Amino acid sequence: MVNFVYPEEMYLFVESIRPFEVREVGSSKWLEVHEMVLRLSQQAALELSQNREEEVKEFLISRDKLRVLIHEAYCVTLWKTRVLPHLLEIDPNPQATFLIYTVLYHEAALVALLDVCLYHPSGCETLQESVLDLIDYCAQAVSQVIGLVSMGYHENETKLDVDEAVLTELERQKRDFIYKIGLRCISVLNYIADNVALFHLSAARRLLVTHDIPWLMTDVLCFCPWQRKTSKGMQKFIEEKWTNVDDVTKIVKPEAQAWFCVRQLLLNAQIMDNYVFNEARCKQLSKLLGLMHETLLDQLPPLIELKVFLSRMTLSGNTAKSQPLLLEDIPQIQEDLLKDVEECGGFYQIAQDQDAVFLSKNKESICALATRLSKAYGTDLLCELEQNLEDLNMGEEKAAEAGGDGNADHTCATCQAKAKKKCASCKKVHYCTRDCQLKDWPQHKLVCLKNDF
Repeated sequence: MVNFVYPEEMYLFVESIRPFEVREVGSSKWLEVHEMVLRLSQQAALELSQNREEEVKEFLISRDKLRVLIHEAYCVTLWKTRVLPHLLEIDPNPQATFLIYTVLYHEAALVALLDVCLYHPSGCETLQESVLDLIDYCAQAVSQVIGLVSMGYHENETKLDVDEAVLTELERQKRDFIYKIGLRCISVLNYIADNVALFHLSAARRLLVTHDIPWLMTDVLCFCPWQRKTSKGMQKFIEEKWTNVDDVTKIVKPEAQAWFCVRQLLLNAQIMDNYVFNEARCKQLSKLLGLMHETLLDQLPPLIELKVFLSRMTLSGNTAKSQPLLLEDIPQIQEDLLKDVEECGGFYQIAQDQDAVFLSKNKESICALATRLSKAYGTDLLCELEQNLEDLNMGEEKAAEAGGDGNADHTCATCQAKAKKKCASCKKVHYCTRDCQLKDWPQHKLVCLKNDF
């Protein structure tokens, strides 16, 4: 059985995950943990796709590592928003950007693991006070998606914002990750809302008052970041990729999660005392009624109750009332990270210290690091897995459709020999061996990496 992490490695990998400070991002020890997080994320996705026992989830929850994942996600967020700009001021055109890309990818892998683990109530129970930090993180990530959509980012070919044409490749990759992470955070917020009874009252208050998640999810549902119009027709964001669809009304996962998040919060009588239905909120939430057509309700029947609730809300009008005074806990993870940054001299000082790591011009060290990271990404294993899936899913089509290109010969992009394997990310370039793939990687990564994650 193919695995990214074998059972005998699982305990070591999970135990090796530890919190880092912003100044440590990109270090040798950080890269070691990144490789393990990456492989755990790939293994978790594999277990889900094959309906296997979720061993990665069980190990992360039992070893109390979810709070560490949240810490690391915040750490990368601070690095990319406060340190990376200073690095690009030092060198606007770095010779090799794949290490920077690796840091961005690290955050996406962390959120993917959280998405898998928090689907289960047992995962939510282990969060304890760190749930406040996670709510803050997810609310910010979803807001960034709304910002990108408002600029026309998701339309891709049309309605691009003015700056899009002159963005660097690194900035495009950064936006891609912001978009994908934000959509995953919709699911995470739904899981928290569904299990809000497991947390302290501060969690409910943070969802409803501090960030007003019902309002935020209404904006998300109105902007529809999971669909776009292109020259090839309507596309929807399915399984982390844009896919052409014939049935535009079919609900995709992020959309369903956003609807359920609103439902779980508004129909929870135990926490709604924290939410004041003032005029502005009633007007915002009433927008949802215009989106609740019959096709939607047929696919998501639990939303019928939400529709009834919203209809009554519009009739009753403003029901604002005074809020009780409530002492709440304060998120600690980001504060602790910022405190360490201050002790180190600030973000600019960290950028100067990391200059030799991220802006290195030594070709030997760059090549060695590229080889190490390419092995960590397991491209050869991904090729094998995708080829197995294609053999299973396309077998009937090949038998039924004669004259297809399924048996066409492909040539290796490096040596021009016959090739049976292809790049697992873009699925467009073929290779005969792993060595040929590694040789071509410095050139191929320019067009391939931006479509990964």
